[in-house]
Amino acid sequence: MNINRVFALFLALVVFSSGLGIGAAAEITVQPGQSIQDALNSSVSGDEIIISPGNYADNLRITTGDITVRSASGNPEDTIVTAASPAEDVFYVEASNVTITGLGINGAGYDRAGVYLIRSNNCIIENNEFLNNALGIYLKNSTYNLILNNTAAAGKRAVNVERSNYNTISGNNVSEQRFGIYFLVSEANTASNNQVSGSADHGIVLESCSDTSLMNNTVSSNEDNGIHIVGSTNNSLTGNTADSNLVYGIYLRDSNGNNLADNKALNNSRGIFLLRSGESELSGNEVSNNRNGILLTSAGNSSILYSTVLQNNASGISLLNSTYCNISENVLSGNTLGIDLAFSNNSTIVNNNIQEGGRGLNLQDSNYNILVNNTALKNRYGAYLLRSGWNVFSNNIASESDDHGIVLENSSNSNELSDNKADSNRAYGIYLTGSNNNDISNNEASENSRGIYLMTSNGNALLNNTVLNNGEYAILLAYSSGNDILENEASSSNRGIHLSTSDDNTLSGNNIVSNGVSGLHMTSTSNNNTFFNNYLNNNVNADVKQGSVGNVWNTTKTKGTSITGGPYLGGNFWGKPDGTGFSQTTADSDGDGIADGEFNISNSGYADYLPLVAVSDTEQPVIPENLTDDEPEMPENETETNINTTETNTTETTISETETDTYENETA
Repeated sequence: MNINRVFALFLALVVFSSGLGIGAAAEITVQPGQSIQDALNSSVSGDEIIISPGNYADNLRITTGDITVRSASGNPEDTIVTAASPAEDVFYVEASNVTITGLGINGAGYDRAGVYLIRSNNCIIENNEFLNNALGIYLKNSTYNLILNNTAAAGKRAVNVERSNYNTISGNNVSEQRFGIYFLVSEANTASNNQVSGSADHGIVLESCSDTSLMNNTVSSNEDNGIHIVGSTNNSLTGNTADSNLVYGIYLRDSNGNNLADNKALNNSRGIFLLRSGESELSGNEVSNNRNGILLTSAGNSSILYSTVLQNNASGISLLNSTYCNISENVLSGNTLGIDLAFSNNSTIVNNNIQEGGRGLNLQDSNYNILVNNTALKNRYGAYLLRSGWNVFSNNIASESDDHGIVLENSSNSNELSDNKADSNRAYGIYLTGSNNNDISNNEASENSRGIYLMTSNGNALLNNTVLNNGEYAILLAYSSGNDILENEASSSNRGIHLSTSDDNTLSGNNIVSNGVSGLHMTSTSNNNTFFNNYLNNNVNADVKQGSVGNVWNTTKTKGTSITGGPYLGGNFWGKPDGTGFSQTTADSDGDGIADGEFNISNSGYADYLPLVAVSDTEQPVIPENLTDDEPEMPENETETNINTTETNTTETTISETETDTYENETA
């Protein structure tokens, strides 16, 4: 055979044989006493380094991609790699597609990691146990890595993700760190189903991050915040539980556009807190047994929806210095303050259910808000407005309160209260003190001690309210002037309308019937009031004390439909339940709906010069059997029960209000 041909065949065989070896994966087993680094140095892509049970001291460097380092047993408790030098990482990885699994990894010192991934992508760190490392797993400039089902205890940060995107951190159990899981200047990462507890600071941290998803994590018993987010935008927090953290369950600062849904914040000092973190949506969260439930401070254009907020000591849902927010469809119970706005304007509060707390709806120094279709039952106060004006309060229920249904206090001016129900409150249905120029219309205030009560409140309009079956008064004005009391139903109470030291008020178009003591009561210090076109049908229609001046009991005869259906306006209808009232028995010879004679108001020195008569037979009201003609004893001074509530970040903590309803000796 030609020697050249033989040599050529030999070379071909060598090349072919070498080709068969390219890319073939190998398993390299390391026994105790052998060097893991030697095995790594001899490995090629696709190789698997299998470490037998035992203890190894090494600082390992992986720069070859597509390799696996795993324990033979799969048990990290019997295959342990400890840093030979604590000043170095246990595993330094600068390669992609590396898997490290089933190992105990210990002893990385100050700012060093058990596993450090630098510029490494698509790696898997799974089912390892990290103990006494400054940093358990550290990702830097690394993407699409999986950190799965690891355990980390006693370190500085269990998982640290820095300038690394699209990584998944899932199923890890982290305890006794300074910070549990920490994301820094990173995007589009996911942390899910992790358990983080006992951190000296925060459980999970996002700092200068965006588009991160935190899902179904449990963060508990951390000494600061459960989840701490600062300077981070467009992140999603879903289904997380923050329980028994020393400060905040979930905390956001300077972080806009985040979404928090279906999280639980339980037994923390404060539940969920957003500071300067607007344009966020909180939906379906459960927040209970904290000091504050959900608190937004300087966090405008945010929404709080469909959440359950229970048994928080200070407040359930609070806005402080936050504008254009939406609080809707929430259920709150047992909070000292249910929904609390302080220095917060232009927000919408709709369809919330608030029960068994201190103040159901509480506004302090908050203007131009809309509160509609809320139900506040069995609170101390249904709704409380303090120094808050130009709000719309409509179609709400504020009933069964231990004190008042709706309160406007201390310059709560120019509000619109309409179509609300304030029934069955132990004290007052609607109560204004020191509040002016409010429109109160189409409300129902029944079965309270007092229906509607104005104290030192001027320029208000009470229009078309239904005020029935109140124990003491239907409508009471004390030290209040310039109010319009128009077209109200003030009936079936002890007194219908009561004026005490109140001047320049106009009362017209009111239906005042079936009141047990008197329809109208006016003290001798109430002057210059105008009373016309009212319908009175009580055993005692007017109990007017001598000494007042300038009160007028009719207007000028004017063409127009009167309250009895007559063709002229003039005075008032004076009837009695038994049909013997002046307006029921006095002739109207010219058919103008005005009686032929004047009506003298007993023991007052006043007369109605144009009393109305009925123009058609109508069914007369019946006086309730439980009401008597005996006038109830009136205290000289009434003192409002002190209110001492803890308001979140507000200056008003105690309201001590003394009502000085000074009544003269009222004798017929």
